[in-house]
Amino acid sequence: MSEKYLISQEIGSFRKPTYLSSVFHKIQGTEEFNVLAGRATIETIDLFKKAGLDNIGVGGEMFRWEMYEHQANRINGITFYGPVRSFDNRYYKKGSITDRIERKEPYHLDELEFLLENNISNIKIPVTGPYTMMDWSFNEHYRDRYETAMEFAKLLNEDMRELKREWDRKYPGKKLEIQIDEPATTTHPDEMNIVVDSINKSVDGIDNVEFSMHVCYSIDYRLLYDVMDDIKIDGFNLEFANRDTLERGTDDSSRPGYTDLKYFNEHNDKKKFMGLGVTDVHIDYIEPVELIKDRINYALKILPPELIRLNPDCGLRTRTREIGYEKLKNMDIARQEILKEIR
Repeated sequence: MSEKYLISQEIGSFRKPTYLSSVFHKIQGTEEFNVLAGRATIETIDLFKKAGLDNIGVGGEMFRWEMYEHQANRINGITFYGPVRSFDNRYYKKGSITDRIERKEPYHLDELEFLLENNISNIKIPVTGPYTMMDWSFNEHYRDRYETAMEFAKLLNEDMRELKREWDRKYPGKKLEIQIDEPATTTHPDEMNIVVDSINKSVDGIDNVEFSMHVCYSIDYRLLYDVMDDIKIDGFNLEFANRDTLERGTDDSSRPGYTDLKYFNEHNDKKKFMGLGVTDVHIDYIEPVELIKDRINYALKILPPELIRLNPDCGLRTRTREIGYEKLKNMDIARQEILKEIR
């Protein structure tokens, strides 16, 4: 069995060490910030490697505070009126589009440069997608939601082209992995055309890149599956464990969180991969290896192993670093045991 089967991956944020989180906003933009964020990145990458992950993302997004605010801060034309609370009881600045938007600086180039300087290559760069940037912003400038999303898509395309140029200088010919985070994707079922068109505009003309899409806590993934063949990406990294039981078993009644995979498989004409969320990032309970194996084995009854990757449901910043590590470690142990069984 190829080791490319059941790739284990981290797909987002991770809890920052206290020495960074306690001063993040006070020192952001200074050399001290770069030193501490770099230190936290290397420490987190070492933790991910110890847990056994094949793909370590960008080391838990130590250079970022929040997915919307990080990019919005780097865009002209957005005015911030005040903080709003996010799902994990943290606050971020929500912006309003008051003028034509344009990038005033790269979104993630400094982060990538740090990783490349440290010769780290098994990465996947998460970027916040155009539909979510549109949906999470107030709009006082553009005609409608479609036009707004397409303008964000234009900026993201510019940014990802810059990331690709930097990557190619270090690793010419090697495929770069970029994950487009779109948590707002299915919140407006009648706007799936905006999701499709804005993502396709984002990736247009960027070659030799594996693009994936991350959606968490969807109201109905079938809305996404119905249009997924129209989206010009290679695969998805999705949440399943949060809606599943903690009971053992590989039948439908034991694995209700994963029955959507049947619908995905029926509509997956272009054979896109599925990053399978097998551990819940919103509970401290550390799923036993056997439970994670049951979740994987249920998926293997529906999808071939070459189309399955393994990840937490979302970023692990809501858990302690210790609990996050244990969840990742058990996920990879489960993977290794299943690989031995199906070889």
